[in-house]
Amino acid sequence: MTRPRDQGGAGVRPTRRTNLAMLAKGGWKLASNDNTLWAQVLRGKYGKERTGPSILKRIKGSSFSWQSFYHAADIVRKNCAMNVSNGRRTKFWTDCWVLQVPLINLAVAEIPMEIREWRVIDLWDPDQGWKVTEFEHLLPQATVDSIRSVLVDPMSTEDDTLIWKESSNGTFTTKSPYKSMDNPEQGYPDALWKKIWRLNTPERVRTFIWIAAKGCLATNSVRKYRHLTEDGKCSLCNEVEETNLHCLRDCRIARTVWNRLIPSNRRPTFFIDDYDEWLRSNIRDDSEGAWTGDWGSFFSLVAWYLWKPRNEHIFQGKVMTTSTLFNYISIKGNEWAKTWTAASLQLDVTQKPHRAEELIGWKPPRAGWIKLNTDGAAQGNHGLISAGGALRDVNGDWIAGFCSKIGTGTAIEAELWGIYKGIDLAWNKEIKFLIIETDSQLALDLLNKRMNPTHPLATLLRAIRRLIAQEWVVQLVHTYREGNRVADWLSKHSLVYPFRTFELLNPPPELQKILLEDLRGISFLRQVVV
Repeated sequence: MTRPRDQGGAGVRPTRRTNLAMLAKGGWKLASNDNTLWAQVLRGKYGKERTGPSILKRIKGSSFSWQSFYHAADIVRKNCAMNVSNGRRTKFWTDCWVLQVPLINLAVAEIPMEIREWRVIDLWDPDQGWKVTEFEHLLPQATVDSIRSVLVDPMSTEDDTLIWKESSNGTFTTKSPYKSMDNPEQGYPDALWKKIWRLNTPERVRTFIWIAAKGCLATNSVRKYRHLTEDGKCSLCNEVEETNLHCLRDCRIARTVWNRLIPSNRRPTFFIDDYDEWLRSNIRDDSEGAWTGDWGSFFSLVAWYLWKPRNEHIFQGKVMTTSTLFNYISIKGNEWAKTWTAASLQLDVTQKPHRAEELIGWKPPRAGWIKLNTDGAAQGNHGLISAGGALRDVNGDWIAGFCSKIGTGTAIEAELWGIYKGIDLAWNKEIKFLIIETDSQLALDLLNKRMNPTHPLATLLRAIRRLIAQEWVVQLVHTYREGNRVADWLSKHSLVYPFRTFELLNPPPELQKILLEDLRGISFLRQVVV
């Protein structure tokens, strides 16, 4: 019952694990300085001067509530990390921030006691960035590269915040601690169970087929084994023992119904296969059934409508004949077919946006404006990342550009670093009217929507927004890769540079061809959503 559905279970959560997940939620509220009244009261009474996960300590004589939250302390500590903003609260060596474990656990040499209490801000230079020479000899190169991609913002008024590592946006979800616990009932996924719970049928039919696939239908043979009846024979034909296979296929009424419904390609083996193979092969068959939909779903419905009237005949005395049963299945099958067809049509309308071919290319900004094209590059979605960009005027003339080899991170981090570096360059050039073009719609969405302080990219997003909010006019625009080829080339070319940002007063010679094509208005056909 407690196994996941794709492993043959019912997906019922064990009460102990569920309770621990709920206690972890309370522990998280205490550790993350949640402002609810009960959390403030408990922190004021038992928290003393501690902060973060360390607040969850065993205290003799504490209340039942506090002791309960302490039971989930290990889960909270395991899944918490610091999201660096100004770097003043986060301990560089002993807190979990850049990776899944504290950096002291990854050190390749003994960390001197006098530097173990360093804060992140102590290793950040506002002008040059990370003071890499202070720690690169103590950590693996891959770890150093991951640190390089983290932005520290000393000007931010936001303190470093505690985030939940197991969620993409840093906020707590009860599901994540539950999944992180060891499950003794864990098995292996099976395509049959996945198919059963995705059948296009009512939920009661899916549950019935799951019980049937487990071989647990309450047939007379099972009832006799459990001493609930003395006769294990079929109540309809009174000829053979009433097993799962007999009820659903081999009884004379069921056989007559199936003979009128099964597709021709299934006739040779339909009445020959053993019970397990019969169920498995029919349920997983996605070919077209007798009514609209796949055969596996229709097969499940018919099996249910064979079982339900049988029980009504046995326990309620209702008459069950082949003709009435077939008419009943026909009516219910047609009702289901109409409902499912309507739902499918509605789904198709919402999932298929209209696309058309358009010519895409770089276009110069309007008079008085400067255009900044930026892009990010990543060697894998968590690998070496770099960024590049270029400033051009209304005539397409080069004003400045940059190449920046950042560190190790994700593709979206590379895109945001490109926007950040580009805006910083434009501000230093004293530009007053700026258009920023990027081919990352995700980056624009993150910048345009309300930001959660616990989001792993919150510091970088906040720094970009602060630059945009200065005394100038800035517009963010999406373009396609065909209109962003200069920035794309610069971001990939950045990988040949050392780890730092290089300002390009003149374009690299290898870039001249693309610049000339942009100036001439050369465009490329592309399928776009309209």
